[in-house]
Amino acid sequence: MEEEINSWIEESGGKYRLMRQAVHIILKSISIEESLNEMMVMKGGTLLGVKHGSDRYTKDIDFSTEKKLSEIDLDNFFNTFNDSMDVAEAELGYGIKCKVQSHKIQPNAQGTFPTVQINIAYCDRSNTSAMKRLESNQSPSVISIDFSFNEKTYDFDFLSLDGGDNDYNVKTYSLTDLMAEKYRSVLQQKVRERNREQDIYDINYLLGKYDFSRQDKYKILESLLKKSEGKELDDLLNVKGIRDAEIIERSSQRYGDLSSTVKSLPPFEDAYEHVASFYESLPWDIFK
Repeated sequence: MEEEINSWIEESGGKYRLMRQAVHIILKSISIEESLNEMMVMKGGTLLGVKHGSDRYTKDIDFSTEKKLSEIDLDNFFNTFNDSMDVAEAELGYGIKCKVQSHKIQPNAQGTFPTVQINIAYCDRSNTSAMKRLESNQSPSVISIDFSFNEKTYDFDFLSLDGGDNDYNVKTYSLTDLMAEKYRSVLQQKVRERNREQDIYDINYLLGKYDFSRQDKYKILESLLKKSEGKELDDLLNVKGIRDAEIIERSSQRYGDLSSTVKSLPPFEDAYEHVASFYESLPWDIFK
């Protein structure tokens, strides 16, 4: 409900208020613009913070869509986004300007699973010099959106931004899809040759917060297997995959750095064992 995002904005004594109010504007703009709301599904660390109470600090917002990048006119998409952010700003009354400043396509527009990395500049409208930098696309204050294309979502949930009669929602990954996405990201470290220590923290956090039924475990594994299609993970999609030495090593390398982004960081060995044990408890025998 509305209280969730307001509590998140004021977390840590309002230390991150300006940035998080800008995030609220971005999410509100998606919820009120039908063309954005239909295709953008929220996932990732910010979702964990707003909806699930995680205190891990992040300035990124992650979304996915089942659409292919070739189906989207990016110029029109950005114009629509900017217009909707202006409307959302007026409705929320924060006095914060948000604007698409730049974007980059990773790895490239022809890729099977491309991601558009979008930088949204934001500033207090009363700050004249900051407004000038924003309007000239030189603002140092940006929120990064990672928008993944050609990604299936199998179980939706919703994040309510207002409550009351005029309820606006952003589509989000369900808890089971979020867990599946996080586990896939952990396994992909080896293929992508990059580290995802934050996913170990996030999964461990969710395992400590929620109880998962047998049906939940079935949904997680089913979603994980489907989300992994075409991602070169076949050798790891088994009960022993999470114990791969390289995956453990990559998960641990920068795990300690998370201490600057969370209030209390569990020891890596304890967190990873918790994450791995749950993975091993998924109903692998059903999906042989």
